[in-house]
Amino acid sequence: MEDTPITLGMALMDFIPNLGYLVGAYFLVRLILRERGQRCGRMAMLGALLVFLGGTLKATSKLLDALNNRPYTVNVLSEAQFVMLAIGFLGTVTALILLARERRPSTPLSAALLFIAPWKIPFLLVMTLCQFGALGLLTYLSFRRKIILSGALFITSAVLTLLMAGMASGSQVLGMQWIEQSINSLAQISFAIAAFKLDRTSQQQKAIAC
Repeated sequence: MEDTPITLGMALMDFIPNLGYLVGAYFLVRLILRERGQRCGRMAMLGALLVFLGGTLKATSKLLDALNNRPYTVNVLSEAQFVMLAIGFLGTVTALILLARERRPSTPLSAALLFIAPWKIPFLLVMTLCQFGALGLLTYLSFRRKIILSGALFITSAVLTLLMAGMASGSQVLGMQWIEQSINSLAQISFAIAAFKLDRTSQQQKAIAC
């Protein structure tokens, strides 16, 4: 990472993906609560809150860097995300497996992870597998229920997330960080729209079936 200070605009933009994810998670939790009951819904809710909290802590760390006119710094707030996201996505994907248990879901491959601190490796592996496992299950559920738009948007979110991960291993100049955060924002907005459509259409399909 270069020594260019984090700008306030960049720091504030880092909250957008977290808000996008929270909106999408709300509709997923509502869907799981409705179709799999409170126990499964609470698991999904806890997982979603941990993912949101982990991302928000990192964004808060970046905001503090911007307010102090310094480059991005590694600290407890920024590093806590690895633990929270790993546990959070694990809870989310477990709830989604229960939601989709009528059929055997497919398991997507995880992305390659390079140049990371050794203690992060187990958390990053769990986080990556569960994150893309969740997106794979959501895509499967969407196409199984013939909600094509949701399926396409979940795929879009996964592709953009992979693209962002690939860029993150390269140069971290200020301009590249803007591009990465823009891609992440688009990924989470796609996730939010897809989750909303999946929840709404599933509710309508169930009403028609009754």
